[in-house]
Amino acid sequence: MAAPASLTSTFGSVTKSPFYPPFETEVLADAGETSARREPDGIIKRIRKHGVSMPQFLKFPVESRKDWEEIKWRLDPNVEERYEAFRKEAKWLRGRDHVLRFGVCGAYGHPRNLFGEENLAYIYYDDPKLLHEIMENWVELYIGITDHICPLLDFDYVFMWEDKAYKTGPLISPRLVRDFMLPYYKQLIQHLRSRHGIDIFLLDTDGNPEVLLPIFIEAGINVLIPLEIAAGTEPLPIREKYGEQLALMGGIDKRALTGDKETIKREVMRKVPAMLESGGYIPGVDHAVPHDVPFENYCYLVELLRELGKNP
Repeated sequence: MAAPASLTSTFGSVTKSPFYPPFETEVLADAGETSARREPDGIIKRIRKHGVSMPQFLKFPVESRKDWEEIKWRLDPNVEERYEAFRKEAKWLRGRDHVLRFGVCGAYGHPRNLFGEENLAYIYYDDPKLLHEIMENWVELYIGITDHICPLLDFDYVFMWEDKAYKTGPLISPRLVRDFMLPYYKQLIQHLRSRHGIDIFLLDTDGNPEVLLPIFIEAGINVLIPLEIAAGTEPLPIREKYGEQLALMGGIDKRALTGDKETIKREVMRKVPAMLESGGYIPGVDHAVPHDVPFENYCYLVELLRELGKNP
């Protein structure tokens, strides 16, 4: 990892498939407090006009092989216009004290953005050949993108977004992960290591992915985030089981931040000192901070973690 930096810069959206050109934003229906529109990722969503909330996903861009054939031209890494904005930002960042993160919409996240979770679950069984073609394109796409941009900047790590688990386990089985994700992750990670010298690969998934961790470690992933406590993904048992094979980030229950300072301190002290002592751990909230967390509580958490960082 680079020297401590004041800012982190990210190249590539981690939650959206890297279409170029992106789909045009189009409002399809207006219903007062909400509107239905096609977003740049090609997904039609119902979105609240005010406040922040998850959108309702109405329609995904791929429902058949014909749909895939019609959109895959947007996933060509060799279109030079794709890199124009990056080259300008790279020129500005070169030599500055930033941590540089390259974002990847993962080997589950990408096809889910194409099909939606329910349709993807069927495609694994109904048309595995199509899904393997999509994953081969995924590898070629990200290898091509990194071969264009890595010579311009030294990236510190790769952030791979999956969100492939819920409260009690993953959304797909270990067998499907081995068949449809593992070989493609191996190919991409080996390329980034050998050709571009990147050796930190961070996997982001909510929920409880623990049954899949041996597969991701085999693929070359070596950091896990955010360790969602409501799903039972506690950092200490993972550290005990996997040791130095997996660095960890997060793991502080966001729900504790709605309580008093003693509740926050109890949550922190039951895991953070031991994790800091073992190394390979960056403490943090186990997901986005909820809107009902008082600002003073968050400030208290930050100061407590700073103090533990000085005196673990």
